[in-house]
Amino acid sequence: MQRALIVVFALLLAVPAARADSTYRYEDVERVVVVADVHGAYPELIAVLRETSVIDESLRWRGGSTHLVSLGDLVDRGPDSRKVLDLLMRLEHEAREAGGAVHVVLGNHEVMNIAGDLRYVSEAEYAAFAGDDDNALREAAWRRVLDRDPEALRAGFDEAHPTGWFAHRQAFSASGRYGGWLLTRPFLIVIDDVAFAHGGLPALVARLGLEETNQTLHAQLAAYLQSWQAIESALSPARPIGFMERPAAVSGHLTEEQAKSLLAMQHAEVFTSDGPTWFRGQALCNPYTEAENLDAALRALGASRLVAGHTVSPTGRAQNRFDGRVILLDAGMLKPVYRGSPAALVIEDGRSSIAYADLPGQRLQPEVRARAVGPRPAGLPDDVLENWLAEAEVAAIEEIGTGITKPQRVTLRKDGVELRAVFKRLSTDFGTMDPKQSLDVSDRFQYEIAAYRLDRLLGLDMVPVTVPRTIDGRRGILQFWVDDSMNLRTMLERKLQPDGWCDTEPQYNLMNIFDVLIHNTDRTQENALFTRDWTLVLIDHSLAFRTHRNRPRLLYQGEFSLPPALAGRLADLDRESLREALGPWLHRRQIDALLKRRDQLLREHDSRATVGERAAGG
Repeated sequence: MQRALIVVFALLLAVPAARADSTYRYEDVERVVVVADVHGAYPELIAVLRETSVIDESLRWRGGSTHLVSLGDLVDRGPDSRKVLDLLMRLEHEAREAGGAVHVVLGNHEVMNIAGDLRYVSEAEYAAFAGDDDNALREAAWRRVLDRDPEALRAGFDEAHPTGWFAHRQAFSASGRYGGWLLTRPFLIVIDDVAFAHGGLPALVARLGLEETNQTLHAQLAAYLQSWQAIESALSPARPIGFMERPAAVSGHLTEEQAKSLLAMQHAEVFTSDGPTWFRGQALCNPYTEAENLDAALRALGASRLVAGHTVSPTGRAQNRFDGRVILLDAGMLKPVYRGSPAALVIEDGRSSIAYADLPGQRLQPEVRARAVGPRPAGLPDDVLENWLAEAEVAAIEEIGTGITKPQRVTLRKDGVELRAVFKRLSTDFGTMDPKQSLDVSDRFQYEIAAYRLDRLLGLDMVPVTVPRTIDGRRGILQFWVDDSMNLRTMLERKLQPDGWCDTEPQYNLMNIFDVLIHNTDRTQENALFTRDWTLVLIDHSLAFRTHRNRPRLLYQGEFSLPPALAGRLADLDRESLREALGPWLHRRQIDALLKRRDQLLREHDSRATVGERAAGG
């Protein structure tokens, strides 16, 4: 058995993967309707397709030359995935006859079902496949198990394979009704100047472009399916082997090299956030760390905008980022799970709008993603949180016991919401009598507000909401307490490796730029925090805003680079806007020094850009 399996595996690795024949680029399309992340929500999908005049009351195509785009994740979690697939497969034929088209872009959940990663398949989805076909497949599989292990227990076998499991797997196999159809679908398409992907555009897209990205991902998926099908057929396991457990589970039946090859296949871009089905950079990462990648990917695709799903909107409405160049359409259509809204993007006559099934007849623009530094309940955006902190009832105060400014942790309540904040009320000049010198040695709570206000001016989104507040007659500031966070020191002591959607190095780079700009002399491992999703948050700026032009000691020494988008934002700063925002908290000499440091950053950026252009031209 082991020798036969090794031979089959080796032969399969030498077989070239089949290429999909799909077209990936479409031009001169008059009307496009886009839906995202249906997740088996069949009634909701019907509602939004009717609202956008894609189907009639009989569920037949009435869209004429409209191109309907699904951004993937039609399946998993919801009860009616099979109905959703059947509907779109039928509409594909009807649309073609009417001069329109249906494009189903593969999402990570389609890829998971095809590959047998069934973590999110609901019982209702399996049950939709129950019947004689499933029973026949079950009995055949049980006989294969007994051939390998006559002592196997039927009860355990049936428990591991819910009713409908076998017919479901057959339907999503490469030769099955749904698997065969999905394997011809694209991972990424472009219609006129708009790119459509399930998750987003990772660096892979900028590197390979439209055609080669699709071909590469199809080849990776096909190679994996061929290999795993042979392995599973030879093993006939009594229980399904989970996707992540497969390399270890079969390691005893393959050579070490072949086991490593299987593991490498599972780490290919088609299964990871390095590919467009899982990537969340444009949805979650700081625009300053992600803008260059987005620009490069759009250039490679010949597109100016991206429409993506995959990341559920916290407001239940479609959102936009990157000055409208990215529309995030996953509004949480599966209401029992995501409590969102059935939504569709409509592009017509060069204009875009969002249709919602619960707002019939209305067409809205995507919401601008609200600033929200640090997780908080009730989805309060930072603009609302500012007022909340200023007005909420003080329920409790406790001493933190660290820091010269004697910070206190305050529990606040308002409108049924309870949050915590840090209250700072003391400032010190350390005995310095010279007013000019005091600016460069003082420790002042006022600088916390200045840091927050500057962060808002720059759109950096790294400093928590900070507001002035008088508590028990004592004037100070309240800064939102970022719960469920970990400082950098703890991370290093525990030897944790960040595994969030957004890389940490670009975030450290932004931290260094900010600290140079404000001349922060107290950036430590304790005041650089990571949230649970490994987003960097910066606190404690009471020792910043010195008047020096030299660089302060940076937490991460070495070169750092100024992202072009941030350079543009810095260049737009002027003395008037800074004095308006920071004047109540900083001396004019501190603002002047900040502008001089800004100018130095821009000169260095321009110098490096010139060197890079010369190198590229040479």
